Amino acid sequence: MKLKILIVDDNEEIRALLHATLDLADAFELHETHDGPSAVAMIDTLAPNLVLMDIMMPGQFDGVEACRRIKAVGGANAPKVVLISAKPVDQIKADAKTCGADLFIAKPFGPAQLVEAITALYRA
Repeated sequence: MKLKILIVDDNEEIRALLHATLDLADAFELHETHDGPSAVAMIDTLAPNLVLMDIMMPGQFDGVEACRRIKAVGGANAPKVVLISAKPVDQIKADAKTCGADLFIAKPFGPAQLVEAITALYRA
């Protein structure tokens, strides 16, 4: 069974790149959206296993707040959340701890690193 992943990024090119990268692994069912509010709204109907979330997004709230809301709504059944960002690693780590993210990945990262990080979450 393929892991269902929701890719959340305000930049369409980044979403397309993440989608293409993960699609190469042929192990994921991929979905996309452009902001935190739409990601939170999709959780109940889509029921993803994992949300790949950019931290810095304009609009009503950023990726950290979206992560916090996804974890609160889902409780024990919440999807895993992986934060991605170009912020300094210490700030990403602090943001991940604040919102309950399962993992963070600092940009730039390679395709193999992304796939390995995601699959490692499910091997443990």
